[in-house]
Amino acid sequence: MGRVLIICLFGLALLCQAGDKVRPGLETLANEYRPASAEEVMVILAMQEPLLNGKDVSAALQDWFDGRLLATQRKLVEARAKWQEAKTKLEAPLDDLPPVPKRQWPDGEFTFLKDLRVTEYPAVRCRVVSWKVGDLTQYGLLLLPREAKERSCRLFLYCHGAAFGIPNSFCSWLCQHLVKRNYAVIAPAMRGEDLFQRQIPIQGKQLVSEGEIENLDGEVDDCLSMLSAAWKVPEIVPGEFAMVGHSFGAGVGLLTAAVAGSKCKAVVSYDAWLVNPQRYYWDRMRRGANNWLSWEDYCCLPPLEQLQGLQKRSVIAQAEGLECPLLLFIGGAYKGSVFHLSHEDFCRRLRQLGKEYQYQVIPEGDHNFVLWDGEPARLALVKQEKFINLHYPPLPARESAESTKP
Repeated sequence: MGRVLIICLFGLALLCQAGDKVRPGLETLANEYRPASAEEVMVILAMQEPLLNGKDVSAALQDWFDGRLLATQRKLVEARAKWQEAKTKLEAPLDDLPPVPKRQWPDGEFTFLKDLRVTEYPAVRCRVVSWKVGDLTQYGLLLLPREAKERSCRLFLYCHGAAFGIPNSFCSWLCQHLVKRNYAVIAPAMRGEDLFQRQIPIQGKQLVSEGEIENLDGEVDDCLSMLSAAWKVPEIVPGEFAMVGHSFGAGVGLLTAAVAGSKCKAVVSYDAWLVNPQRYYWDRMRRGANNWLSWEDYCCLPPLEQLQGLQKRSVIAQAEGLECPLLLFIGGAYKGSVFHLSHEDFCRRLRQLGKEYQYQVIPEGDHNFVLWDGEPARLALVKQEKFINLHYPPLPARESAESTKP
């Protein structure tokens, strides 16, 4: 179990470092193993159901924060009174949070910076691109078959895990399993991230996407804008895409697919992070595993803004927008974690909406199993290829001029 925990934290290690503030009263929570008193336990338990169901618990949440601050000041009697007050507020009827506002689709246009060579795949063209998202300059990769003809390649959006940048070694995976089959792939580094996990100087400098990590908010705009830019590339079929993503990126990709509606034709998600942010939030309140490393910073927002931000990041709250089949993978080696519970919440919502999905728990898979060349990854790949062939098959590659020479 220790190895699994380490791997999970590796996958999330640089997530969410948009700030380093801590809300007063939460300074010691990361090192606590239990709530401060029976009254705090009661309010946390009472908070679970309405919080996970999108209710406005902001008034009770403010009382919980106030009680936390009093407890750290060693005023435990006053803290208990605050927590009792919070529990009373949770017993009254609560309003639903308002629906998530419709996200605008930002336009994008590529600037081509440099071609890189993928040594094992000389038939693949790998291009470093930049584009604008509002005032921010973002960086990423465009991978194409070198001999691709006009409008011959269907498009995949690849959303990488953690916030380290695009994994260098995973470019070969994309080439082998997607580009070689006549797909184009776009891979954004996303805001606040280095272009690559192991940086490669481009035009004499290290490329870092502008902005800061926003935990599945602005990153969705990065993907939407990159899609707009990609559809203008002559070799790519416009107006459609499929998504494959891992961890942090799978969460971003699922939200992107929900905004895209019918334009997204298929989703392959590996161990998506923050699928149900309310559950991750509540898990930190109860002193669960630290799977949201900047949660104390996020809590500096006013409680109602926090709740609205959770809804905005929740694919469950936006699942009606998903109009394509989904293949959801998760490693079985850390079953029972908030990752699994959130996926079960998501599947429950998909069933309610009559959406088409498969949920595959991969035996012995850890959080990052897709990144390793092991049995869990090979098992998932067979399922992935079958799913893609059914729901988003590649277009037949047209014969190149070279292949027709005598």
